[in-house]
Amino acid sequence: MAGKSIAERLAGLEKPDEISDSQEIWATIKSVMVVTRILLFVAIIVISEIMEQYFFKGLSLSIWSLIIGIPLFILLSVAIISGDRTFDDSTNEDQSPVLKHPIHKRI
Repeated sequence: MAGKSIAERLAGLEKPDEISDSQEIWATIKSVMVVTRILLFVAIIVISEIMEQYFFKGLSLSIWSLIIGIPLFILLSVAIISGDRTFDDSTNEDQSPVLKHPIHKRI
């Protein structure tokens, strides 16, 4: 089976996206949050490896990076998941072939 031709691909680019403005804004914010989450993960590892000998309030900076970094990582992950649930219109109940409550729909 052959793929789409170049002409079909170019014609597909001329069609308007069927994405709302809020979905486009969320996609931009989500990409920034994902990059921030990756940088936070790398920073936690780097700080915990490099800053073992420095202490602040009785704890090494490597422990502080874990104390602060892990909750921030979880917070960013929860924000991304909840934003996906909020702004994802493709999971519309009317379009789904699977009924969540099939007996209630029949009555």
